[in-house]
Amino acid sequence: MRKNFVLSFLLCLGFWLRVTTLESSAKKLVTIDNEFFQTYQNKVGKWILPSEFKMPISVYLKEFETGEAEFQEINQISITSLPPKPVFFPYGENYVKKLLNEGKGRTLVFSDYREFIWPIGSTNGVISSRLGRRKDSMHTGIDIRCPLKTPILAASDGVVVMSGHSGNYGLAVQIKHELNQLQTLYAHNSVIFVKEGDKVNKGQVIALSGSTGHSTGPHLHFEVRYQNIFLNPEHYIVFPNGASEGNVTAFKEEKL
Repeated sequence: MRKNFVLSFLLCLGFWLRVTTLESSAKKLVTIDNEFFQTYQNKVGKWILPSEFKMPISVYLKEFETGEAEFQEINQISITSLPPKPVFFPYGENYVKKLLNEGKGRTLVFSDYREFIWPIGSTNGVISSRLGRRKDSMHTGIDIRCPLKTPILAASDGVVVMSGHSGNYGLAVQIKHELNQLQTLYAHNSVIFVKEGDKVNKGQVIALSGSTGHSTGPHLHFEVRYQNIFLNPEHYIVFPNGASEGNVTAFKEEKL
């Protein structure tokens, strides 16, 4: 009797460990880019738009404590050039420590690799239109209303397969994900930071929101596709704090 009890207990324990291990192995720690820390080519730093330049590139390199060679390798421009597009300044180690000491680190969240994160890095956002019939046409994704130049985030790890002007989508980015070969599309942006062929990480800033293309105001049009079949993004996104509509509060986790 005691032997059977012990055997049953061990079997239950083994099953519990297997389930919890599988569940935890599906999740990993994801960093969410913010206004101070952004990511490109697996380096942390900051994007600066051409209109935002107030000093020569060499002065920014000194401020961010990074090298000329590293800057040129990422951006493929000379430090004496006038940037025609956004440029990425990688941070030096000491500058990273300085920002962290000031409490400006990125948000960390545990995210299941099978799920997409909320694709805007904003304190709030409103789903203003859902997938489905809209007047005489089919709306192929969801619209998330947000302020102009809100950071747009990669919903999951993947490779950029399209970046640039795309008809009614305006400035758009399309990412192919390893997960079941799903693809996500981010449209109507004002600025794009990534190019075709770039590998991106979940939570990485890939663009800034806008109203380019066929749009009546700043928002993100977000699609999920499988072999050109449009899927409902709300079935794949994990909404911050469990919200699914109306105002969506940003991630509230510890910052590191």
